[in-house]
Amino acid sequence: MSGYDWYIFFLCLVVFTLLTGLFSVMLYYVIKLTIKAINHGLEDERIITEYQKNKARGCFSDILCRIVSGILLAVILAAFAASVFVQLSGNYIGRGFSAPKVVMSASMSFKHEENTYLEEHGLNDQFDTFDLVFLEQLPGEFELELYDIVVYDYHGELVIHRIVGIEEPNEKHPDCRYFKLQGDASKYMDEFPVLYEQMRACYNGKHIKFVGSFFAFMQSPAGYLCILLVLFAVFATPVAEKKLLQAKLARLTEIGVIQFEEQAMEVV
Repeated sequence: MSGYDWYIFFLCLVVFTLLTGLFSVMLYYVIKLTIKAINHGLEDERIITEYQKNKARGCFSDILCRIVSGILLAVILAAFAASVFVQLSGNYIGRGFSAPKVVMSASMSFKHEENTYLEEHGLNDQFDTFDLVFLEQLPGEFELELYDIVVYDYHGELVIHRIVGIEEPNEKHPDCRYFKLQGDASKYMDEFPVLYEQMRACYNGKHIKFVGSFFAFMQSPAGYLCILLVLFAVFATPVAEKKLLQAKLARLTEIGVIQFEEQAMEVV
């Protein structure tokens, strides 16, 4: 990761620590006050009604809730893992390694009217901002052809543009080709010719519309915080529920609604 990425990471970590600390304190006092109200009989009517409804439904609803919660957690973790994979693979695109990449620019989103070669050659492989494009291994330098779409490194940023001109080796550069690149939506070519050493991958023509916006959000500070807070809630909620359940069952036993043995079974 770059220095900026590390800065964002630690900033999110600090914010997450503060938010979870504040949330934990609030949750602690809410549980404490609720248990106090239960012990003093202020919640008797509610917990008796709740117990009777749960008993009538049986254990099937609890099992169903746990299954749904497990599925949701698995989906969230899978989505987070996918976003991390997309981010890391984008940072390590190289020869022999293919990967998905989120498009963060509109430079290839449409055909500029002055780029007549696009219509002349039937080049309809444009993609928009936040599309997820799929990249493949970069071919050899002399295997690249006019109008191929490649990814190249420009001062640490990955740019995906089309080859619109190739200058073969000559007296000025006898050992390499110069590639002129341009976005389909741009009127002008990129400022400097690109060398093969700057290139990282080649676009294989496949992309998924707009799904990259999800991955872009997941890779943002807001996305990091959402994932961390969801994970915290997943682990904190059962602890809070168990404490409240113990207090409710103890109160129901005390007022004679259930027997002690039944309370022990409910807690287990």
